[in-house]
Amino acid sequence: MDLSSLFDQKNPPEAWTAGEKIPWHDPEFSQRLLKEHLSQQHDAASRRFPLVRRQVTWIHTKVLGKEPSRILDLGCGPGLYTAQLSGLGHECHGIDFSPASIGYAAQNAPPGCSYTLGDIRSAEFGAAYDLVMFIFGEFNVFHPAEAQQVVERAYAALRPGGRFLLEVITFDAVYESGNQPATWYSAEKDLFAEAPHICLMESFWDEDQAVALERYFIIDVSSSEVTSYSISTQAYRDKQLQALLTGAGFTRVERYPSLLGMEHLPQRELSVLIAHKKPEA
Repeated sequence: MDLSSLFDQKNPPEAWTAGEKIPWHDPEFSQRLLKEHLSQQHDAASRRFPLVRRQVTWIHTKVLGKEPSRILDLGCGPGLYTAQLSGLGHECHGIDFSPASIGYAAQNAPPGCSYTLGDIRSAEFGAAYDLVMFIFGEFNVFHPAEAQQVVERAYAALRPGGRFLLEVITFDAVYESGNQPATWYSAEKDLFAEAPHICLMESFWDEDQAVALERYFIIDVSSSEVTSYSISTQAYRDKQLQALLTGAGFTRVERYPSLLGMEHLPQRELSVLIAHKKPEA
């Protein structure tokens, strides 16, 4: 699109509009995303390594009781959690949409780790896992119907007595993201482009659906060509998450303020649920 087409955009945009998702699966985009995953300057794409180690320790100790377990990590990124969990005696499998991240994870996989490049909405999960993980708020960016299917498939992939570890973005954090003022920045290169560009950003809140919409327009400085992206993020109340998990068959749900088991102010926009599948009688 060109600059004039910016004036033709629908305001507000429709949540979950097809073709507007950020292309995590695009090879070039995913390569730029991998750099952000591995950056030790921020916790935006993946957490920095020291925090990952602390969270893995909590998962290993609190969630798994230090027992060797079979683990499925949905949206595993470059395998930062699975690699460390494997080092603690667990057998891990990760699934992710990003080819660069899966390539990195597979190349650096320790014994006991394997990976699949695929969309978790359709990829085969396998079965008889002790733990299925879906962390860092990725659950919220799926349409509610798709999110429900992921929960049901996670339940089916667990052995009796297994657990589903779900880290979600809080309702208030999603609401806040959908009520940000429009802004912009310029960059030589970043996640959106390798060439100099201007990024225009705007946010919307859909009260009826409780969805935050963020829209990005990337303007190439040399050509004035405009590329647009958007992302929809579903906000959930606690009772909605409880109903979603118990509706899938889980019998007990625990809540924690973070993947450290305690309040973690730098990422207070995230919270953790552990849903239990009923053991065999």
